[in-house]
Amino acid sequence: MTDLYFSKIDYIFVLQWDHDVVYENPFLRVNGGFQDFLLHYPQYCTNPNHTIPVTDQDDEYRLDDVEYPNISDIRMKDDSFESQPGRPTVDRNSKAAALHTYKTSQSKPINEILHEQEKLIDKSIQNEQELMTTVDELTEIKDREKRVADDQEKEELNRTAIELKYKLMELQNKHMDIESENNDLKEQLHQYKEKERWKEEEGERISAQEAARLAELAQQRSIIKQKQEKMALLERERNEKERQAKLKEAYEKKMQMKENLVERKQTIPQFDRAAKPTGVLSDYNHNVQREVQRDFAPVYGSVGRGLTGLKNLGNTCYMNSILQCLSNTTFLNEYFLEEQFKQNLNRNNKTQGRIAEEVAAVIKALWTGQYKCIASKNLRFVVGQYERQFGGIEQQDSHELLTILMDWLHSDLQTVPIEIDTSLENLPASERAWVEYFKGKESYVAQLSYGQIKSMVKCVRCGKESATYESFSSLSLDLPSDANRCDLSDCLDMYFNGERIMGWNCPQCKSSQVAIKKLDISRLPSILVIHFKRFYADPEALSTVYKKKQNYVKFPLTDLDMSPHVAPSEKTRNHKLKSRRYHLYGVSNHYGSMESGHYTAFCRNKLHNKWYKYDDHTVSSLDKSDVCSSAAYILFYSVLPERNPSDM
Repeated sequence: MTDLYFSKIDYIFVLQWDHDVVYENPFLRVNGGFQDFLLHYPQYCTNPNHTIPVTDQDDEYRLDDVEYPNISDIRMKDDSFESQPGRPTVDRNSKAAALHTYKTSQSKPINEILHEQEKLIDKSIQNEQELMTTVDELTEIKDREKRVADDQEKEELNRTAIELKYKLMELQNKHMDIESENNDLKEQLHQYKEKERWKEEEGERISAQEAARLAELAQQRSIIKQKQEKMALLERERNEKERQAKLKEAYEKKMQMKENLVERKQTIPQFDRAAKPTGVLSDYNHNVQREVQRDFAPVYGSVGRGLTGLKNLGNTCYMNSILQCLSNTTFLNEYFLEEQFKQNLNRNNKTQGRIAEEVAAVIKALWTGQYKCIASKNLRFVVGQYERQFGGIEQQDSHELLTILMDWLHSDLQTVPIEIDTSLENLPASERAWVEYFKGKESYVAQLSYGQIKSMVKCVRCGKESATYESFSSLSLDLPSDANRCDLSDCLDMYFNGERIMGWNCPQCKSSQVAIKKLDISRLPSILVIHFKRFYADPEALSTVYKKKQNYVKFPLTDLDMSPHVAPSEKTRNHKLKSRRYHLYGVSNHYGSMESGHYTAFCRNKLHNKWYKYDDHTVSSLDKSDVCSSAAYILFYSVLPERNPSDM
């Protein structure tokens, strides 16, 4: 193991030596320091009797904590979300330069772009037709619901109407994604048109073959234009139907309110004082200890393993989405399926191991392959005992549930001692912080899905660095407010790049200074969870009103490289970090708004090696081209190798 401790002179060379100064005599570095030189060559010392003070090694001179010797090496947040390059400017006095500009500005041939646009328009027409059909079905269901007197039939119609509303949200979200992608293709086509117009202005001669190609392109554009007109017509019809349905609904509500005002009568509540409660409810702690008989209320049917749906128990789609993503997490599901977790159960914490037991029971039921769908009633009940907001019927945030659930699972399984080869004081700062955070005991959940962030603050004046460490189970990334489309890499840069802070009390300058704060990953998890901050408080609203960012974030399905965001010192200590690549296996999606929304999950089943859509009790196959959408809310990445299906 490389010694991470260095002498004070090494520390000074890295942080304080001014390379631009020309000294009268060159520096001489004495191996072993002055103490070793005095021991071997006392005759060359002016004071051979000098006693070197014995001091303990101080973390101040540990070079593993010095990440950025030069401030210029730190990329700032100002460089993130850089604006996309606009249309190329052409110097018409230089034909060669103009041609070069257009050739380099486009990587796709125009035939390919037109073909993509035609496919996209076909997709849009199909989506519009589905939207119109869904609107018609929803209107018909609502009309039938008003005419039906039977409560059971009315409840069934209401359930169907809710499912159609969820479907409508997904189709509207898909419509926005198609429109955004179509705008990008239009921009590319506009640049090609500029190029052709420039050719005409220059009077460039074209061959017969070129003329035929241009005629073919014109025909393709004509077909696309016809399809665009059809799409616009369908959209107008659909918008008109939605408008009429809303007007009708508003009118009926108004009439109902008038009837209620006329018929309302004030009644005095009647109490039967002879009726006494037969028993007293057990206290909260007793309920926690009581053994609960699990009832999954399964719908039987032979399906593939891991392809069982979860019933919606009243706005529990947020919980279903997270459970399906955890169920498809490599190694974690095996840990629960094979009941290895029972060896690590912790009964001495707040949740007493019950969360881990209930999650294991749900995952086991999802992977039997014998049920079309099940109900996670017991898990919901136990979760609601410890966090009451998750026990009601109100819609909740899936990321909030995931964060709390992972903390509970870690606490329920935190019985594995952390083994270290040396004393705590001799560990690198990041490892020491890790051991101290978990208080000497890990869990399998922490080993899989917890990482560590290093927060470094560097004084602009003297270069003094100060670092703190914090563990995480997910990364929460901001989205740009001025761009409809962006890449995951842009969001990661925005999170990890440096930012200038004012008024930092520098311990070396002993005064308030300007500093740069920079985040790096000091420990990469095997399971990386990325959360997009889509909900935000509207600053222009008079009261607290939350809105949703509908950005389309393009993220890779494979080969996500996180090494650019790993602390330089960690990459030096562990060269394998540079070659680690993550693959996507799960997405928690949110459709709609803060007030009315729906959650689904897209997961890659490792046995079938295919993507599936988990929409509460319904599970259907999914084309991998549809995984990336503006509904993506939480991404689940893994760096672990895939299991061979024969080993399962």
